[in-house]
Amino acid sequence: MQLSVVPKAEPALKAEVVATPSAALAPVAVLKFGSSVLRTVDDLPRVAGEIYRQRRAGFRLVVIVSALAGETDALFAQAGKVAGGVDCAGIAELVSLGEERTAALLRIACDRIGLPADICRPEGLGLKTEGDQLSAHPIALEGDVLRAKLAATGVVIAPGFVGTDADGRRALLGRGGSDLSAVFLAGALGADRVRLYKDVNGVYDRDPSVLKDPKRFAEISWHDAAKVAGKLIQPQAIDHAAHHGLPIEVAEIGGASPTHVGACTGAAVPVAARRPLRIALAGYGVVGQALAARLANEPGFEIVSILVRDLGRTRAVLPPCALTDQPDAFVRIGADILVDALSCDATGEALSRVLLGSGSHVVSASKRVIARSGRPLAALAEVNGGSLRYSAAVGGAAPVLETVAEARRAGEIAEVTAILNGTVNFILDRLAAGTDFETALDEARAAGFAEEDSSCDLEGADAAAKLRLIAAEAFGVDPVSVEVATEALDGAAAERIRGTRWLQVARLTQSGAEVALRPAGETDLPALPGEWNGARITLTDGFAFDCVGRGAGGAATAEAIVADLFEIHEAAAC
Repeated sequence: MQLSVVPKAEPALKAEVVATPSAALAPVAVLKFGSSVLRTVDDLPRVAGEIYRQRRAGFRLVVIVSALAGETDALFAQAGKVAGGVDCAGIAELVSLGEERTAALLRIACDRIGLPADICRPEGLGLKTEGDQLSAHPIALEGDVLRAKLAATGVVIAPGFVGTDADGRRALLGRGGSDLSAVFLAGALGADRVRLYKDVNGVYDRDPSVLKDPKRFAEISWHDAAKVAGKLIQPQAIDHAAHHGLPIEVAEIGGASPTHVGACTGAAVPVAARRPLRIALAGYGVVGQALAARLANEPGFEIVSILVRDLGRTRAVLPPCALTDQPDAFVRIGADILVDALSCDATGEALSRVLLGSGSHVVSASKRVIARSGRPLAALAEVNGGSLRYSAAVGGAAPVLETVAEARRAGEIAEVTAILNGTVNFILDRLAAGTDFETALDEARAAGFAEEDSSCDLEGADAAAKLRLIAAEAFGVDPVSVEVATEALDGAAAERIRGTRWLQVARLTQSGAEVALRPAGETDLPALPGEWNGARITLTDGFAFDCVGRGAGGAATAEAIVADLFEIHEAAAC
């Protein structure tokens, strides 16, 4: 996923770089993930998902990471064994590799869900230090490289705990130094937010893992935080924040209400335990299984019912509860949220009506159901106290609807141009490489980007349904009323364009909508690789908002669903 704001006069969008002066309008947040939430590689999807949600909210992000749990101690032990008790150079270079490894792994996890990100290594980060190589102090930021990468991708992952001294050698910021990295960078960059993610949901008056009846602070002063949270936040980081008047947020992944560390202390209050939100999952194909795998380590949610068409089908992901092929039994179990990941529109719509009618929430990945019946379903949700969310219905991990909404708040929308079907984009990418049509389609199916019956994708109906939803968001119209002209990608068209790069371009204006095949060079949209989607939303004053992300595949679609689930979770906490 990638978001930016660009002037119309700029050159055509490039897939790997969207860097313009107006991108500075987007706020900057510094997020820090330490070893308490990065215990093993299994935690990387949760962290990538949190980054995705913050990016989707419109922030440009500098992400500071620690080494995985235990890795720093292991590297210090290795260094000590080799040094044999002698004060040797090179220890900082060795130990900092733990943070670099985490940064590289997290970038892979982000790319898997369609979130473009770059890495800034310690030498490029520009965090200058003085003092001892193993307990140095940050003194300045020479951040030209960091700022350029941030403008280019919107997400930069950087190793915490490490900077460079006057001679360009690596130096460590002491134990817990990733906190200090984040706070110092936030101040130097003028960031709008710095959030430290921990394994607890804020600052408590006592250790909640050890002592009974802890009370949580909604806000606490730097001075008081230094007294009660010295083990949770590095003391040097608190001191630096206090000295420079920098507010800090302390939160858990997915948390709706962080503790604010700043000038004032409020009353600490008991925190009631919350039960997980119960999910009824309709559909257990590629998306449903990816969602189940993704939610396995999310304590705020529990899948309690799964509806399938074929009970005997072999599935790669072990279901977390019993499967049923009976819709009535599926509904009777009782759930707070229905997730519609079905290929059958009629069943998905019927289930949505039942659950919304009972006051539950619905998260839908079905663009056809929402395009046809979104308005009456939303009305049903409002009457009964539920909500209807459908980010995954358009663009996969590319936050198209969110970006359209952001653009609409900024001014009047003149045009939306987009690549909205990952299946077709994947096939067109293969055709450009010389692959024949049937082979390209088979490859899309093998990769999990295409259903056995791909006619809706190839005929343009899938992109047309998504364009109707965009029209509703952009212009406030009923999606049912939007007529979309479509052009099919069939064997004859594929043979005609084979060997050259074409795009399935969805275009929307106040006067009309179409989905058509166009040569890549005849549009401002980039020739995105494989299953990626992207959109450009242009305002009448010439400014444009862009977003990019993976538009097909289980992991990308599941992450968009998870983001909607967390929005419901956060709303329930308020």
